Amino acid sequence: MSRPVLLSYELTAELWRRFLEAHYACDRSLKWRYLWGVCCIVIGCLGFGGFYESGTLAALLLVTGFYGVLSKPLLVVRSLRRAGRHPFFGRELTVSAGPEELAVRSGNEGYSQPWDNFAGYRQLDPGLLLYHDHDAFFFIPAQAMSAGDRGRIREYLEAAGVPRW
Repeated sequence: MSRPVLLSYELTAELWRRFLEAHYACDRSLKWRYLWGVCCIVIGCLGFGGFYESGTLAALLLVTGFYGVLSKPLLVVRSLRRAGRHPFFGRELTVSAGPEELAVRSGNEGYSQPWDNFAGYRQLDPGLLLYHDHDAFFFIPAQAMSAGDRGRIREYLEAAGVPRW
């Protein structure tokens, strides 16, 4: 029986923001929405420049374009506001990753999740994202883990059959 990996870090707003940006950066639909938004802005500007006569159409294209371009930052802000309601927000977390489960504690409160409750995981620049579904995730920052800790957690995930996304 192997020893669990013990990690400790503070769940700050900046940490949440970095992980939310990394999560949304992996969303292909947001990338396409951004590209189509840029196209709409360009075509809308051409309309205001006199390339075509409909000012209403040009205004609608600009609004649509700005919506597409600003979708990711708006989602990050909205998700960060929701994260502020998390019971552990701004508190020190102690995470224990063992062969059978992931346990999280903060003060006298805590919970545990068996590895098979996770639908997938991603190893990104800010750290490890453990997904319950496509939009709900738990994260462990890279600065809280050593290379050995990261490898052992990945071994636990692979042993439980959690796919890498």
